Amino acid sequence: MATRKQKIKVSLFLIICVAIMAVSAAVISGFYKEPGISYWMEFNESILGLYEGGMVEYLGVPVGKITDIYVTSDQVAHVEIIINPQKVTLHEGVQGQLVIYSIASGTMAISLSGGNKEGERLHEYAQIPTKTSTIEAFSTQLSEILSDVSEISGSIKGQLAHLDETAVKNVVDQVQTLLGKGETFVEDTTTLVKESTETVQDIRSHASSLVSSLETRSTEVASLIKKLEQLVEVSTVRAEQLDVQKLQEQFSELLAQVTNAATQLDTTVANMDLIAQDIVHQAGNVEYSLRGTLAEFRDSLESVRIMINQIKDDPSSLIRGRGRIKEQD
Repeated sequence: MATRKQKIKVSLFLIICVAIMAVSAAVISGFYKEPGISYWMEFNESILGLYEGGMVEYLGVPVGKITDIYVTSDQVAHVEIIINPQKVTLHEGVQGQLVIYSIASGTMAISLSGGNKEGERLHEYAQIPTKTSTIEAFSTQLSEILSDVSEISGSIKGQLAHLDETAVKNVVDQVQTLLGKGETFVEDTTTLVKESTETVQDIRSHASSLVSSLETRSTEVASLIKKLEQLVEVSTVRAEQLDVQKLQEQFSELLAQVTNAATQLDTTVANMDLIAQDIVHQAGNVEYSLRGTLAEFRDSLESVRIMINQIKDDPSSLIRGRGRIKEQD
């Protein structure tokens, strides 16, 4: 059985051990305690993803941690934080907001911003005002938009329900008719462009043929005039041996050729009228000049024809010049 002295020694030993443990705990807790200033804030929205030990940042810089989270009797989320004064000094006007910390893990953080640096320093255990997070604002706006869309859809359905089926069919028919007209317009436009292209090509081909014909007629007329000059020259040189009958036959043949050339030239002028109708807006001056040239050409042929007729009637005029034909008794 232990004596009183032994009991006292054991008691002292236990007391000393408890004291040592208390001091050690105090030292250890003070050593590992996060240095900083405590603040608190409350949120009227869901803080799902926010946890104790979560990050608190100011303008993107980590400046503290979340120390405690709970729901108050007013049914709001109460959050306590601790801020490292060596990293930031908070002033009046600072605000807190929930932000996404990690999309992959679904964690949230608290972001601090604002504060007047010229204002009073925010004292410890003060409440930091909060503002609605971007997520909450987006969710609210999205809900309102969906609600408006739902109301509009209901209104449209109500109007369609009271709309006569015949009216709906008429609207559809009108739309289809409009689309058909649009397709027809496109097809007509395509056809017009194609026909215009073909017309231009035909006009070019016809004009080319006309020019070739004019060149041929010019060559023939020049040949006829040359023959006439040769005939006159021969008639002048051989006036004594003039065969009137043969000369009349030659002039008749020459007159037939000139008449044929004049007929072909008239046909060419008629063709020119057709072409001029197609290209009058583009070649007005050219057409006018060409018409004048053709008219002069035709007048020249007419003069040649008249002269040949006179020579035919009076071959002696090649020698003595133009004169009045004596009437036979």
